[in-house]
Amino acid sequence: MLDSLKPHITKPVVTLCPDGHFHHIIYGLGPYITDYPKQVLLTCVVQVWCPWCTTHNNNLDGGGGCWSHKLSEVLHDVLDPQILSNDYGIHNIVPFTSDFPHADIHELIALDLLHQLIKGTFKDHLVIWINKYLELEHGKQHAGEIIADIDCR
Repeated sequence: MLDSLKPHITKPVVTLCPDGHFHHIIYGLGPYITDYPKQVLLTCVVQVWCPWCTTHNNNLDGGGGCWSHKLSEVLHDVLDPQILSNDYGIHNIVPFTSDFPHADIHELIALDLLHQLIKGTFKDHLVIWINKYLELEHGKQHAGEIIADIDCR
């Protein structure tokens, strides 16, 4: 479906621009904004792994680099599919952007602010923490009343 774009990504096309002049333009693919399940699908990363970096989810301070087409290609050439999935969190399939120059899907994926940052950090973690605090401070029954009052507001 995207094959018709490839000639315009590799060689300049003369185009009339909004300034009224003709310019040589080389087009490219821009940011891909989607939610996390589609991000891992597009980047061929296993669910619960990061589509941007190679850091293990159980050791975020352990260091790791950024995903790229080149890294994925090398790993696909060298490793068994089972090891790819278990140890590196990638599927044994190639992302749709692998044939496009200057279009690494790992760089094109944009952060899903609503679900990954706001909901993941503030909603999930903060609400769980506050619920636990209220239960410790006021007991389960009174904490439930406080939370119900907060929910009403």
